[in-house]
Amino acid sequence: MTVLLAEHSGFCFGVRRAINMAREAKQLGADVCTLGDLIHNAQIVRELAEQGISSCPESSRIKGQTVVIRSHGISREALEELKSGGNQIVDATCPYVKRAQELVAANSAEPVFILGDPEHPEVRGILSYGNELTQVVQPDTPLAQQSWKTLSVVSQTTRKIGDLQRLVHQLLPNTLELKVFNTICSATTLRQSAAVALAKRSDLMIVIGDRNSSNTRMLQELCAAETRSVHIETSAEITPGLVSGIARIGLAAGASTPAETIVQVFNKIKEINGEADTATCSEELPLFKEESC
Repeated sequence: MTVLLAEHSGFCFGVRRAINMAREAKQLGADVCTLGDLIHNAQIVRELAEQGISSCPESSRIKGQTVVIRSHGISREALEELKSGGNQIVDATCPYVKRAQELVAANSAEPVFILGDPEHPEVRGILSYGNELTQVVQPDTPLAQQSWKTLSVVSQTTRKIGDLQRLVHQLLPNTLELKVFNTICSATTLRQSAAVALAKRSDLMIVIGDRNSSNTRMLQELCAAETRSVHIETSAEITPGLVSGIARIGLAAGASTPAETIVQVFNKIKEINGEADTATCSEELPLFKEESC
């Protein structure tokens, strides 16, 4: 059995930055909380809670604390409420998300489309920086009967580049001036490309990450288009029936999946197959390379 990990799997820059900022704030001795879960990973959220970094669902209930803004960002209204509550703000919003927020605010004098999931916290936060001319659209949103003099487009940072391209193709014939800002995170594009390349050479893809993670679900969708693919959260979901007798297994992981979880999944597969070459850290995992096939 060959088990390979897609490059660019696991924590992205924005997630790692947010976790570090929260832990550094706690080391200063303050009461620290996050507005909503810091990242979409239940394991990490539990670890932070054990370290004294709690998660609070409502900005109106937080007073006089050190508040870490999650990597997905929050709405402009929630940020102002936190400030008015006498809280110290540690803004761990991913810079890619921050850029999308700023672009919406800067272009809101004209219509702005945000490509993304309207229920995702990142998208809700970006939307709050616009106005009544700003709306969230998805790839299947019917737009053919509308036209615009000027229109700006931004994207949720974890979308597929193909979704953005299809939206632009749909809008261009009906727009005199179309301003497209590619706010898809470069790490997302690299992660997706690497996962698809590995999926094409694998008999089974195992995509690791929280089921609330948008970018992980997107990886699963892309991999499933190429080969048999399953989405799991932890190694506890790896069973003999899933992996036994499969020659080539590929692993990919979302941006909020810790390295230790990936290592545990790899080791569980190897142990089921009766192999001794398990890993002690992520650096020991065999990465997918074209020449390795």
